Amino acid sequence: MNPVPDAGTVDSGTADDGGTQTDAGTDAGSLGEPLPCERTQGICAGARRAVVDGAYEPVCTARSYGADYEATETRCDGLDNDCDGVADPPSWSQVASLGAPPHAGRISSLRVTDGVLAVAFDRVAVARVIRMDTAMTPLGVADVRVEVLDESLALDSVSTRLLRTSQGPALYYASAGPEYDHTQGHLILLDEQGRRVPREGEPEVGVLLFDQPVGDRATAAAVSADGSRVFAAWRDASQYVTSGRELWGTLTELEGESVVAPRVLMRALAEDKLLYGVEVMGLRDGGFLVLVQEMKQGASEGLLRLQRFDSGLQPVGDERTFPAEANPNARLVDLGAVAGGALESPAIVLRGILGGERVLMALGNLFGEVTRRTLAVTTPRETPWVGTAVTSRGLQAAWLSTSFDLEEPEPAFMWRGRFWALGKAGVPADLTSGPEYLPLNQFSQWVMLEELPDRWMGALVMTSTKSPMAHTLQAVRYCAP
Repeated sequence: MNPVPDAGTVDSGTADDGGTQTDAGTDAGSLGEPLPCERTQGICAGARRAVVDGAYEPVCTARSYGADYEATETRCDGLDNDCDGVADPPSWSQVASLGAPPHAGRISSLRVTDGVLAVAFDRVAVARVIRMDTAMTPLGVADVRVEVLDESLALDSVSTRLLRTSQGPALYYASAGPEYDHTQGHLILLDEQGRRVPREGEPEVGVLLFDQPVGDRATAAAVSADGSRVFAAWRDASQYVTSGRELWGTLTELEGESVVAPRVLMRALAEDKLLYGVEVMGLRDGGFLVLVQEMKQGASEGLLRLQRFDSGLQPVGDERTFPAEANPNARLVDLGAVAGGALESPAIVLRGILGGERVLMALGNLFGEVTRRTLAVTTPRETPWVGTAVTSRGLQAAWLSTSFDLEEPEPAFMWRGRFWALGKAGVPADLTSGPEYLPLNQFSQWVMLEELPDRWMGALVMTSTKSPMAHTLQAVRYCAP
């Protein structure tokens, strides 16, 4: 059986000009009844051949199928435009090969003017800033030199975040010293292409924001509402303990001038409790939020502690607490003015158990009567690692739903997963590129998510194979109408 010819390749006028379609159902004189078109699914269902230059089209084009037809589907409109039985299919592409596989603290993304930037710490003493267009196609890589305090543990001791400041994109990174006896934070301004913006008198490795005798392998950072200041927070961790009993923070100008000297922001409430997983966010009123989990070491659940701070990092109001499972993958998001004022719009996205099912949920109205909304019921017996983005259409989420391949003898490569996202009407959709599980690594516990034009979303995930040994940054472009 011959394959159906690609109607978009037939030269019978402008292929996408549906506005000139002749009504195939009208009297065409001696031409007889028009035959059905080759394609019968999606918007092509029921289409019959249009009259072109006095004859029916030998192969149907947009003149027969209508203005919504596309030979290759590009629109995010909820329609099957190319009539292949699939509406708005996702597209997968390889963005870059990675060196040492970065965990969630060593990778970040940021939406820029004409695409997306991603930074990966997968090499010693260099941050790789990867530029993609709005189709998530890689355009180039800029290597940015950074300073690490302990090259023997260069990658394990570094964390990073891409920030949007009043002067454009910026690369924030922090490095822990030998034996995690102190922590340094730096800031490097970038242009919209991801290249370093030189500033007079500034070292190539960036302006120093802080250098404190408290060590942490992972710090958190956010900018103020006006984009002019950087708030950084870290725990009193060590080389052997990834948690801490104190949370420290500082506020600096983009040029490195101190606004608030480093000081303790929060302490563990009990002697047998430790602090884990720090998140920070700038509030629209000029203040900041801090989210941290407190729990006993090895426990299966604990408390999420939320504290509001003013523009001088002074605590405001009472702390709020929320029960959560261990490592809830919690994210602070600001839903924007549509959700209310500066204290009404912040929300927490986290995973948990509800009614016996594993779910992703959003906690809203954090300083009033807290609301709980289930975003998605996730795959049973699998662990979701979620990425979030607040878009012009509201909160979007995508996640890797992961499990173990018990037949794999090497623990680092036992992980596998499938990629899910909130689809049409907020219904979870499995957007994995095929029937097989994605091969993952123990560090593939993250999803970077950004809004793209025309209702598209762009996600970044990492796949890993043992033979050949390879770690690959993958992009997923999918429709979220």
